Amino acid sequence: MTARQSTRAKAAALAKATALALGLLAGAWQGGAQAGPAARVPAQPDCLGERQPLTVASRMPYALVGVGARQGYFLLDFGASVSSITPANLQGDAPALTADAAGGRYDDFVFFGRWASVALQLQPQPAVQALRSADGRASIRQAGVIGTDFLAQHVYTLDYRGGHLWRAAPGAFCDDAALQAGGYRAVSTRDYYGAAAAALSCPRAMAAPGGCVNIPTVPIRIGRVEAVAQLDTGYDDSRQPYSVNINAALFDALRAAGVRLTPRPDIAIQLSTCVAGVSEPVEAWRLGAGTPAGIVDTAGRLVANHGRALTLFVKRTPAAAAVCGGIGTWRQPAAQLGASFVSGGSLVVDPFSARVWLRAE
Repeated sequence: MTARQSTRAKAAALAKATALALGLLAGAWQGGAQAGPAARVPAQPDCLGERQPLTVASRMPYALVGVGARQGYFLLDFGASVSSITPANLQGDAPALTADAAGGRYDDFVFFGRWASVALQLQPQPAVQALRSADGRASIRQAGVIGTDFLAQHVYTLDYRGGHLWRAAPGAFCDDAALQAGGYRAVSTRDYYGAAAAALSCPRAMAAPGGCVNIPTVPIRIGRVEAVAQLDTGYDDSRQPYSVNINAALFDALRAAGVRLTPRPDIAIQLSTCVAGVSEPVEAWRLGAGTPAGIVDTAGRLVANHGRALTLFVKRTPAAAAVCGGIGTWRQPAAQLGASFVSGGSLVVDPFSARVWLRAE
């Protein structure tokens, strides 16, 4: 599981490394509804934009990207606001890449067409080891991360089951009726994610003007407690799907509301932070069986979660590491959802209407 300390450049590599540590721990998303017979999934709308292949590994989405004369798999990470590159994991016969003298700029970046010169944070060591694609056909060595500094410029649709990735420009995307006919449900990301990051307020984070991290953040409900949660497609919870990070404020709200929780000290851990010598404790708790919980759509309804159980990992960021950022530093209830919350179906992320659309398969 990731415990992303910050998606700013200083802490991006550390945050993805903690995804590995927590990804081994248990968790499952719990809801009041029980799984029923599988319904027929409608065809994808024909208005999603231009398409290219999507590769899924460890429930995380990857696109094949060209950089110069080489290419590699880049993670499509809506939980990161800064894009990065690991040149050693690019493949090809051309000489290995190095950043130019201006620092961190790379030419001939190819992702839905050719970009001239792009800024990428250098991450010398890969955040994850080689992964096997979901269909077993490819070995994925992560060569970089495409974060919301790129992704917030278009509408993206990720079809995890079908293996397709679409991109659409503003004004050239489906209307609501087409998405609803395709089986999608709308969820608001208002004030947390958009094409104009400087205009975001991130009210639960109580961020300073211009300090809001541009990550799709959605309303959730656990029992009677309401909060918001970051959708982190780069949060590897593949070994034990449906893990959730929560902050101390959300934990306290759950206890005050009488939500039944059972401690799991056997999977509690200590994480490093972006501050040398400062660690962060992460507690583990099991949510009581039958407690309704889930993402809340724009109609105020819980998105179906089919009775899965939920394990909460409580982040208590020490004051000395507050500079690292992340939900552990928020004073209001907040959470972070792993890749498995969306990897079973399709996800639309629309920065222009400040919504995501979810479709179960």
